[in-house]
Amino acid sequence: MAGEALRPGGLALTCRALGLAALPQNALVADLGCGPGATARLLARAGHRVLALDLSDASLAVAQGPGVTAICASGHRLPLASGCLDAVFCECVLSAADAADSGAAESGSADKILAETARVLSPGGVLVVSDLYLRGLAGAPGLSAAGAAGGCLAGARGREELEAGLAACGLALFVFEDHSRLLAELAGRLIFAGMSPAGLSDGCRSGARPGYFLCLARKTAPGAP
Repeated sequence: MAGEALRPGGLALTCRALGLAALPQNALVADLGCGPGATARLLARAGHRVLALDLSDASLAVAQGPGVTAICASGHRLPLASGCLDAVFCECVLSAADAADSGAAESGSADKILAETARVLSPGGVLVVSDLYLRGLAGAPGLSAAGAAGGCLAGARGREELEAGLAACGLALFVFEDHSRLLAELAGRLIFAGMSPAGLSDGCRSGARPGYFLCLARKTAPGAP
């Protein structure tokens, strides 16, 4: 139902992000949480050198291919030198990280991934994020996953918290697009295929509406405003 990329918008949204990023030819790019490697292969076909990172050996075996180097690694600790990447694609990773962490004593997995991503980006490098988020939470405190139910929505954040997390890591947001229509379309296909509507809303807190976004942020140079 979700297509080759296993997420709302699929590779069409990835292509849009790639165009907005305006990367130089032969850029060194990481696909964080690459899964079966659909994005990694797209980036390689676009003429970039790609590092596909995931914790699943089965996924990495599929992701490996021409122009793609598969690396078993966690987003919390990337085995990469500081400042070595031109871009990182992080698609449906942050919400899943915080959802997995929501019942733990230590929280903030997504923040740790953002900090590590900022470390490996070169000054001027671009972070591309597409993910779930919670709409209707502007100005509300406690937008992290604490106290939410299970599922990826448990790790979804509000836009303000996302922007604060990026800024804290020295990443300046320059694109934010709402693509919630793509999430609704995927939900409709899943329901038509037999999934319970209640199952699609697991983890969504009262007063919040699930949405889907694309954002791009650029690593600022040391001393830049």
